[in-house]
Amino acid sequence: MPTDDVYMPTDDPGNTFSSADQLPPVEPPNPGFIVQLFVIPALIVLIMFLVGAGIKLLVEHDTNPRAYVELLRRNSAARFQAAHDLADVLRNPSNEKLKNDADLAGDLAGILNGEIDAAGMDENPIKLRTYLCHALGEFHVPDVLPVLVKAARTERDPREAPVRFAALKSLAVWLSNASAGEASGHAQLMPALLAASRDERPLLRSTAAFALGAADTPEAISRLQRMLGDGSPDVRYNAATMLARQGDDRSLGVLGEMLDPRQTQALAAEEEADGRQYKRDLILVNGLRAAKGLAEKNDQANLAPLVKAVEQLTAPELPRAIRVQAEEVLIELKQRRSTRHADESGSDRDAQGRLQHGAGDGDELPGQQH
Repeated sequence: MPTDDVYMPTDDPGNTFSSADQLPPVEPPNPGFIVQLFVIPALIVLIMFLVGAGIKLLVEHDTNPRAYVELLRRNSAARFQAAHDLADVLRNPSNEKLKNDADLAGDLAGILNGEIDAAGMDENPIKLRTYLCHALGEFHVPDVLPVLVKAARTERDPREAPVRFAALKSLAVWLSNASAGEASGHAQLMPALLAASRDERPLLRSTAAFALGAADTPEAISRLQRMLGDGSPDVRYNAATMLARQGDDRSLGVLGEMLDPRQTQALAAEEEADGRQYKRDLILVNGLRAAKGLAEKNDQANLAPLVKAVEQLTAPELPRAIRVQAEEVLIELKQRRSTRHADESGSDRDAQGRLQHGAGDGDELPGQQH
């Protein structure tokens, strides 16, 4: 039987088909086939190359942050992204030594100073100044203070408000890491913080409260005490938290408000239920930390109101994380109260013993009559 013919059984026994008749006609490849065969693999190779180059660039910037400075000095639309990335690099604990690099801080401060003077109000210049403020706040050198104070005092247009907020936040971060008295030589720092603490916007006032607490000067503490009566709960809570860290028991009243799980005033601005729950939990956690800080700093404070407030937070309907932290703080508060009472009892016994010893020598006890 010939190999090039195949018998197909049909009703017509004489019907046969050539094997050539079974093959499709030969046609030139269409454009889609060429794209799939050649173009797509080429794009994949290109993307892999670009990703590799990007990783290499990131590594280079992490190991040589001055590459960011060079990018920031170019008139490029991506400058704000370089400032954002540099702030992230400085926040990385493995880059701690960069925070003491006065030359790098000085270069960034100079760039921010020039941008403030240029007064660009479009989106990208505003982002650039904002991220530069964030980056400068991570440094531990005093060289950054003058330009951050300048940014915190400058608002020529409402669009510039984010820059001012970022500068205040960065001043608070810098002050939190500064040694005592390190900022005392900057005459404009305290006026800038005090001015922000009186701003009509609660966001600026609450941020200023944080910075004032970190500054820890008599003028700052006095201002924080007045801010306990602010109409905004966020401002009151920040003021109370920072005062509690200093051991100031005038924060007790507002701390009680923070530790009340039923309070709703601070949640009014949150439109979503998840947002309200998150903020309520955040206020409770901050209140617990502040209560613990006050007890640690001031062993003469009356802790009874705090104990009562914290006890409410061990209720089973509250989130487990809140209950656990409340129980830990409650144990510490009660231990400190017990230690204080024991010390007071010991002091009373010592005083009584001294009086009795004196009476044996012929002296009269208070109230003793002949």
